[in-house]
Amino acid sequence: MKSIIFITLVVICYSYSNATKKWIFKGEPPGSHDLASLECFDPYNCYAFIGFLDTNSIYKSTDKGNSWFRFSDLPLPRRDTLRSTYKCSVYDTLQLYMNYIRGAVMEKSTDGGRTFERVYFEELYKLNSVERLYETRMFTKDIGVSVTRTTLLYTFDNWETYTAITKPDSIRGAGAPIFFLDSNNIVTLKISTFSDEYMIYNIPNNEWSQYSFGEDIPEGQENKCMVDLSFVNHNLIYACGFQHTGVAHYSKDLIWKSTDRGRTWVKLLDKLNPPGIGLRRIAFKDENHGIAVGNWGKTLETTDGGVSWFQYPIQDEMVSVSSEITWAGEYAIYSSGGRGFFRLETVTEVKELSSNEKFRVYKSGNNLEIAIKDANYSIYTLQIYNNSGQKLMTNSVPSAFGFIFEPIELIDLTNGVYYYTISFNGSVEYTGKLAIIE
Repeated sequence: MKSIIFITLVVICYSYSNATKKWIFKGEPPGSHDLASLECFDPYNCYAFIGFLDTNSIYKSTDKGNSWFRFSDLPLPRRDTLRSTYKCSVYDTLQLYMNYIRGAVMEKSTDGGRTFERVYFEELYKLNSVERLYETRMFTKDIGVSVTRTTLLYTFDNWETYTAITKPDSIRGAGAPIFFLDSNNIVTLKISTFSDEYMIYNIPNNEWSQYSFGEDIPEGQENKCMVDLSFVNHNLIYACGFQHTGVAHYSKDLIWKSTDRGRTWVKLLDKLNPPGIGLRRIAFKDENHGIAVGNWGKTLETTDGGVSWFQYPIQDEMVSVSSEITWAGEYAIYSSGGRGFFRLETVTEVKELSSNEKFRVYKSGNNLEIAIKDANYSIYTLQIYNNSGQKLMTNSVPSAFGFIFEPIELIDLTNGVYYYTISFNGSVEYTGKLAIIE
């Protein structure tokens, strides 16, 4: 087994033991199923909401996502059109909520998902209606909000009663994500299909106003769209989404950060990453460590608060048209429709090799991982030389908005000292020294 040690020539570098990680399969619900949501209240209470042909089920893990079991079922009559769960939520170990892909109906549990009580929103509910609850979020055990395309719904008694507010025509759309600023103010996405700005509804005054403004988009480009939020604390929020490129169905990956509960946003990532379908869900364990996922098995990880992102190789067994992400203590848990549950686990040793404000270099397995922060999306050149100055390999490395690591497969080098350079337009910008010891 060969070990590779880098010592940079141009900056004072630091090195620490890290780990190569991989998504490890942890089980699959039987039969064909649709994954609606994946959430953990704590490391020992994780829930997956899954829709079958005539039954909605909850799978549960009590061991940090290492194993899963079928916890409860909610049978649906065959004449009932409310078949597939949509986006579900967990407030605590007792209060769980399920929404449907079609129909303004909520399933509410107050006994940890063992049984459910159906709540009909009569003024909206119709069989085969296009209205549905896009998201339900509880501020306290009693105060909560849900939203449809046309209507905001809130409660002060855990949905025993509720108030329905028709949204102005100018802000109609799905309206999720949605959250409470405080007990009297609800923040909702302006138009969820293509929007990165928020409106706020003041309950006592029954008034709508602008909460945050989105990014100005040049003429001819699609709007940027936020689709999911991860709250680290009251003020710190991370968000993910996409922007259509206008070429086929390709979309760029977008990630934002807010330190003032969503009033202003800083963009951390804006890049077309394969397979080019944008991001769907985001979850942060703490202020630094987060995972963002897209469909078809795309997973990105940061350990520095979104400054840099590493995209894991897509594993065929994870590929699906849906994906969900959450944290069970120190473990990130991923699930995809029809594929099952996966946990991100350590497999081998690696090192962070060197970095500065523009370049970062990692070693992972037989790959050299290089990230170049350059919002011009330029193409740089990596070259490796032996001690006599003979060039042994050349590779192209694209830059990105933020640090996105690109894997470079290393050739089989014998013991000795080597040098690498990273250049742009023929000018060397970063240099390092490489020693291989068997």
